Amino acid sequence: MAASSQTPITNGQQQSHHDDSHFHLPFVGTNRAKDHLTTQYNGKWSVRERFRRPAITADQLDSRMRELEDGRGVYRKRRYRNPDGDNSHEKYPDLDTYYSTNKEIPRRLAVQATPEAHNDTRPRHWGLRKIKGHSPLIIRLADFCLNPLGYEYDDEGEDYDDDEDDAIPHEKQKEKKSLGLVMKDLCRRTLHALASTVCTILLAWIIQLMLSIQIVTAPWTDDGSTEPYAEYENVQWYWPKHAVNPLDQAPNNDKPQSQVARLAIPRRLVVKDAATGQWVAKKTNGLRDPKTGLLPPYIFLSFSRANFLGKSDEALRPFFDRVAESLLAHENEHRQDEVPVQAFWVDVYCVSHASDEERTRDVHTICDAVRCAKRVYVVLPNDDPEHKRMWGARIWTLPEVLLAADKIRYCFSSPPAAGEGYDGQVTSRPHELTLTDMLESFWPGSSPESWKDDDDDEKDRRLEQQHEEAIGHLINHYSNSTKLSELQLFTCAVQALAERAEGKSTEGYTTTDLAYAAMGLLAYRIIPNASDNAFQAIARLSLVNDSNRLLERLACLWPHPATKNDQEQDLIVAGSEELLRNIADRDQYSVHLWDIQPMCDVVGIGDDPFTPTVILDRCRAIPIRWKDFPKIKYVKDLNGFRATVSQKIVYCGAWFLATGFGLFASAIALLFSVMPYYNGYNNSDNPAPRRQNEVEPAMYLLGVALFMGCGWVISWFSPWAVRQLCNGGYTGVSCHLIGFEGTMPLGEIERAICGFDNNRFSYAASSTIFSKNLRHAKVRAGRVPGEGGWAAEAERLGVPPGHRLFTIVDTGNWTVSVIAAERPPVVALICGREGGMLRALLCSWRFENNCLYRECVVRMRSSLEHLATPNDWLKVSLACQGDVARTRVNQKPAPSPQIAV
Repeated sequence: MAASSQTPITNGQQQSHHDDSHFHLPFVGTNRAKDHLTTQYNGKWSVRERFRRPAITADQLDSRMRELEDGRGVYRKRRYRNPDGDNSHEKYPDLDTYYSTNKEIPRRLAVQATPEAHNDTRPRHWGLRKIKGHSPLIIRLADFCLNPLGYEYDDEGEDYDDDEDDAIPHEKQKEKKSLGLVMKDLCRRTLHALASTVCTILLAWIIQLMLSIQIVTAPWTDDGSTEPYAEYENVQWYWPKHAVNPLDQAPNNDKPQSQVARLAIPRRLVVKDAATGQWVAKKTNGLRDPKTGLLPPYIFLSFSRANFLGKSDEALRPFFDRVAESLLAHENEHRQDEVPVQAFWVDVYCVSHASDEERTRDVHTICDAVRCAKRVYVVLPNDDPEHKRMWGARIWTLPEVLLAADKIRYCFSSPPAAGEGYDGQVTSRPHELTLTDMLESFWPGSSPESWKDDDDDEKDRRLEQQHEEAIGHLINHYSNSTKLSELQLFTCAVQALAERAEGKSTEGYTTTDLAYAAMGLLAYRIIPNASDNAFQAIARLSLVNDSNRLLERLACLWPHPATKNDQEQDLIVAGSEELLRNIADRDQYSVHLWDIQPMCDVVGIGDDPFTPTVILDRCRAIPIRWKDFPKIKYVKDLNGFRATVSQKIVYCGAWFLATGFGLFASAIALLFSVMPYYNGYNNSDNPAPRRQNEVEPAMYLLGVALFMGCGWVISWFSPWAVRQLCNGGYTGVSCHLIGFEGTMPLGEIERAICGFDNNRFSYAASSTIFSKNLRHAKVRAGRVPGEGGWAAEAERLGVPPGHRLFTIVDTGNWTVSVIAAERPPVVALICGREGGMLRALLCSWRFENNCLYRECVVRMRSSLEHLATPNDWLKVSLACQGDVARTRVNQKPAPSPQIAV
């Protein structure tokens, strides 16, 4: 293995970091803990040489230690509670792990890798080992006899890799080869035939010998029953933060998650005081009509503080008094027979600042204030398009506009400068506009007409067109142009609001509020929780409105990678940007969220501060084996002609050899029995010669030679017979998911697993993102990438730079899939289906919090569903482990209330 360019930590480097403030260890000495982590990243072979440890620098070691600290900021040994409830096993978190079903403890992950992957010097968090197979010796020996030089024939019988040749007759295809290539191929075939003949004559008898004296057992069988995939065992023992049923969440959180939506009447309205003539905010309980109990009609003033920077609430109140007077006068011009409108709602008056609880309630019921208003007026300083865009960027404006629908207007009025009075304030006459008009003026770039048509920006234009027009869909829905389903309405609302959750703090909200802003559009409300992050709030809102199982579908979605990394955003939860801002888009498999049919249930939401986690129930799991290729079962229908002849050859030759060896042993015994014998008591002068036995040993040995010679001659055909008996189909095969880092040709993969290459493996047709450009035009099969290989294809697809290429082999149907992920996944969770295939989450695992991290999503064949292990509660993060680790290092929030010890 090539040496890594990462410099392993030395004792000198380690000593220089003892005083770091990160490593305050109250229970375990700093030196001991850091010594352990240093050992695991020293680049040397592990105990018993299971794998070579990764190598990282001193700075990377510091970051890794911070990633592995517990909720109190301490790097220490952690306990794992296994599926049986036993938590006696304790170890340091260091390298990536997997759960060993044999030892029932977490073990460090050792990944077999190609030579090219060994030469990759980027830091990793798992051990490496060479590619290793366990194919039977007699199969490897048979393959060596048949193909000692590794000669690969051109497959002329079933060539579907070249579409252009499909229309060309076979004779004309042969004419395309030059004479030199034909002669070269003829020489290679001749040399191959000679070498194969010599090796078969000299070595094939060993196959018969091993079978005859039972050194090995026959690897083939006629048992056609399919072996299921290995079992995966795991269960989440800790309470979720929120759950569908209060009995399933933490005992200190026994409140139900939702309540049926009811129209919340505004608690305050601004009216003119009869005594003073000033505009004042009064509670609505005293403003109701004494006879009917109805509220007085009012208008709603919508504005964004980003349009009025530097203005406090005290400065804005007299400004909005003048604006409201002008708008109320306009509103009452044509209301001769109706009750005049004499009140208005604006947040500088009507949102209470007496307590956080009252303020939260007022903010979260803005949507109901809009519903009850007679008219909604958007107040801007002027007609500048930038001011319209700034107003549209406010998180609460989108639901205000959607709920106002056909009763929205906008006007212009600028507050006076400091030191000037309000007498000169002029408010323009309101302008009528529809929701469609607002789409272009207040949310530019949200419709197809605004997408780029520049040839120079082809990539940007493609990215824009794959992004759903979420605001446009919402506007069409609320203007009755189209009708969205409940699921489509929810996803479009979340995506549109998440896009508004960018930028400056002057907009007056946090990203957690986007859930409460979306809440106004839905049937059920959630009780505000100050400790929720953005994902937890949206997830709670989804749970209580979830007749369409949004979270289950969201878990199966594989969004496009983030296109930017804005550190000023409040979305501190890893993966929230991709999840929320692309929730209504097509994913990397060109599928919408509502096209996925869930096969599992989300029963709760995790309390992890750095990652969006859910508790999944009823999903099926398959472990992925990384340390080597296992020994598989070879199933053959032994009733066919070739199978019958092959069995006769193998077992007949073995019988002749076994009989020959048995007769040879008897001949040795017989030889001793007929040796001349002399009696020591006989007189030497009168010897009595022993009676000669009539059996001739030489003739007996000749019979032995005949039996062994027949066995030797028959053994010449045994390599062919062994290959025939081990060349089964899909039925009854041993099912495994096997992975390795890097990529290899299909022939080498099959040789490592089966012992010989018989063109059984193929690339899965539509299982990963690489399938998009590597599909055969006619046959449902995958292709080998062209020039540049898999690395060039990954670059064309925009795979993030930190991701590596891994290969997943499915022996259940002899397919190979190449994936791009940051870490090797250790389990495949089957959670949904779409388009005739299953959706599987490939997840890595951390034992200390028993959490699975979604590293990749692939599509798998439907037939393996019942071959996988059903599981109960599993804790799954919708962000990859690398994103969570980086977020943890960059953010230091309060400790988690639940720490697995």
